[in-house]
Amino acid sequence: MKAPELVVSAIPHVHGGNSIQKIMMNTLIALIPAVVIGVYFFGMDTIRVIVIAMASAAAWEAILQKMMGRPIAVSNLSGAVSGLILAMLLPPTAPWWMICTGTFVMILLGKEIYGGLGNNPFNGVLIAWVVLQMSYPGYMIDWLAPPGDFMTEATPLEVLKYEGVGSIAEHFTTSGLLIGNTTGFIGEVSALMLLIGGAYLLIRKVVSWRIPVSFLAGVFLFSGLFWLTNSEEYASPLFHLLAGGSIMAAFFLATDMPSSPVTPAGMLIYGFLCGVLTVVIRLWGAWDDGAYYAVFIISILTPLLDKIKSKIYGR
Repeated sequence: MKAPELVVSAIPHVHGGNSIQKIMMNTLIALIPAVVIGVYFFGMDTIRVIVIAMASAAAWEAILQKMMGRPIAVSNLSGAVSGLILAMLLPPTAPWWMICTGTFVMILLGKEIYGGLGNNPFNGVLIAWVVLQMSYPGYMIDWLAPPGDFMTEATPLEVLKYEGVGSIAEHFTTSGLLIGNTTGFIGEVSALMLLIGGAYLLIRKVVSWRIPVSFLAGVFLFSGLFWLTNSEEYASPLFHLLAGGSIMAAFFLATDMPSSPVTPAGMLIYGFLCGVLTVVIRLWGAWDDGAYYAVFIISILTPLLDKIKSKIYGR
């Protein structure tokens, strides 16, 4: 019989009365505004992508847990919620087979291969998204423009990267970016709906304010430095906050519990570095949006950040 292993990790170790199912249910509720606005702008394509992602994620989770001899834990909703978040990072035109490929990678390489939920050093959603982005770039930018008199099918950050700052005002308004009248992935077209969901997570204390606030501060301050230097070449910090995946990454990806720091100082540094790297990739990287890549890369530093100003419980 295998002897129990002693696992030493950062605090806290006291049970707070919460449960995985409650956390996942609150995350589902927080994503409802983004889902609703996605359905409003993109119609039944949004529902198709979400249903396939959630159902296939739960199915892969049950199959892999059965194959690995673990208890089937689909009822905790972690697989379904991960599927929904992945769906939010896909275009509404994503084919079913690509969605199922993404959820398989997400569950296998992002969770079960490490021993199940809570043991994964990286966010499984981001692992799947990076794999899909690298493997099927054409499908990942097959945008569907919102209905109405829409002037471009390019995303705001694509316009910034390939046409320059001067073209932003020709295609997008601040209110449009806030409400959701833009092209992009299902879950990032409306900054307002994501902020409502993020506020719900903070009110319910599902996530700490430190990571999303420091993330958005990093984006705002670092992009603001360049904007103040040359506003004709660099976009405003408000644009960088509202466009692309800044808010989605700040509230729903960077706050992933297993792959993010648990110490207050670690959270603040982690979030700020994610925000700064987001802007760095947008300005000088090959990709037009760096928010998701930034979270994926900075999460490598989580074990180190957890050692910064960590407290000994009881002192």
